[in-house]
Amino acid sequence: MKFEKEFIEETGLSEDQVKKVNEKIDAHVAEEKKAWDGKANTDAEAIIQGAVNLTIDKMGLEGIQRKDGEKMADFLMRTTPMFIDSALAKEKSEVIRLKAEYKEKLKTGGDENVKKELTEAIAKLDLLQQKEAQFKDYEENDYKGKYENLTNELNIQKIENAFNSVKPIFPDTVNVYEAKGRWDEFKKDVLEKNNIDFDKEEPIAINKENKHMITKLKDLVGQNKEITELSKGREAKGIGSDSKNEIEIENVPFKVPKEVTPAERAKLIKEYLVGTKKMDVLSPEYSKEYKKLNDLILKKN
Repeated sequence: MKFEKEFIEETGLSEDQVKKVNEKIDAHVAEEKKAWDGKANTDAEAIIQGAVNLTIDKMGLEGIQRKDGEKMADFLMRTTPMFIDSALAKEKSEVIRLKAEYKEKLKTGGDENVKKELTEAIAKLDLLQQKEAQFKDYEENDYKGKYENLTNELNIQKIENAFNSVKPIFPDTVNVYEAKGRWDEFKKDVLEKNNIDFDKEEPIAINKENKHMITKLKDLVGQNKEITELSKGREAKGIGSDSKNEIEIENVPFKVPKEVTPAERAKLIKEYLVGTKKMDVLSPEYSKEYKKLNDLILKKN
């Protein structure tokens, strides 16, 4: 909080007194905000949980419980198929019951009241038979499987967004193919050992063997030496070390110094084929690709 100059002069407060008053007020406001934020979150959670409990009770699924620490969104995504299955199963059971009741009344015959009841039962039966057909369609078309596939797709997108949010911007001096290769390797290594989630919109990695071992995804990026070096850019030496003296050659996936030496040319080609394409220098494919790139560079120079 900041007092107006006129107020300070009018009250005769010293600079030190103003500072202390501000600190006290700011601390109090922060505590109050923290308390109200916590209450808002608690109230929201209680409202949502109440709605879920009511749904569970209506569906007769009392055995369903949220796991320890499970977020409400994850809980709903996990249990929605169960709610659908329960509702459809109840409808199917009602169809079977009404069919039996209908047949029994036909056997006994009856007066006008019975005929009226039969007419109403037939109308209900027709409606429920339509729902039964929908239930069969649900089973035959594997909506549950499609729901799970959609959930997996959303999870994949969430992971991709997490990595994109911490991915460094590589300088123009870095070979784009090498940068992509290193980044893909980094993602693979992280996902083999961790599950990806968000903490207050910040992506985190949770160790699969120890869920208490949590690391910010951006910190894992910083700990990777290869990614860190690439994000700084390569400092080339010798002729053509200035990136302004590098040129792009059609069908050559990396920049080449204008006056490239044979040694530099060989090094650039090998770094691309081995480092980025992961080729074996002894393979026939390596020799073929090496010759192709070498000829293109020689032709341009």
